[in-house]
Amino acid sequence: MKAIFDVGKDDVLIKLYGELDEYGASKIKDDVDKCIARHPARAYIFDLENVQFVDSTGLGFLLGRYKKIRQNHAELLVSHVCPQVDKVFKAAGVYTFVPKINL
Repeated sequence: MKAIFDVGKDDVLIKLYGELDEYGASKIKDDVDKCIARHPARAYIFDLENVQFVDSTGLGFLLGRYKKIRQNHAELLVSHVCPQVDKVFKAAGVYTFVPKINL
């Protein structure tokens, strides 16, 4: 798993590549947290176009970032969610607090 950051004026686009599982989440957690701390923004958009798998650890990773981002009075959004990940997000209720957008 890797993360690429595109810092804009009002938002930060975080493109994720790989599987968002225990191994993948542990590889990117520190980099994502540093980006959130260093780049205050109105919104952080997680682009999941290249993520085909999410498990409970991945959901925990997303929830942890949601809490950090909300503490900064910003919003976490997801985009380009593939059908497999979308099914997991719907079942877990992710969309009740993290909006899905089209870029």
